Amino acid sequence: MFQVQAPVIIVASTEARAALGVQLRPAGLAAWREIARRGQGLEMAHFQIVHTGVTLAVSSRVRANGFIEIALGLGDPRQAARVIPAAVLRRAEARAASTHRPRAGRG
Repeated sequence: MFQVQAPVIIVASTEARAALGVQLRPAGLAAWREIARRGQGLEMAHFQIVHTGVTLAVSSRVRANGFIEIALGLGDPRQAARVIPAAVLRRAEARAASTHRPRAGRG
C-alpha cells in the first residue's frame, strides 16, 4: 500500500473567511472529508456543512490542471439537507438547454 498526496485548493469567500477566522483551514479539511464520506464523486455542485457553529456552503470541482478545488461560502441553515452532485446539475442543464432550443422549420 502507498499514499498519494493530491493538490487540494480551498477557495473561501470573504464572508466565510471573516466568519471562520483561524478555523478556515480546519473547515476546508472538514469539507474535504465530507466530500469523501458522501462517496458521490469529487465534483459537487452544492452541499452544506456546519463547522464550529458556522453553516458553510461547499462546492467542489476538478480543475483543468488536475487540482481539486473546494469553494467555501456562508450557507443557509434552513437549507442544510440540500445536496446537489455536479453530475445531476449538468444533466439538468443539458435537459433545460435541449427543451429551449428553437426547432428547425418552425416559424
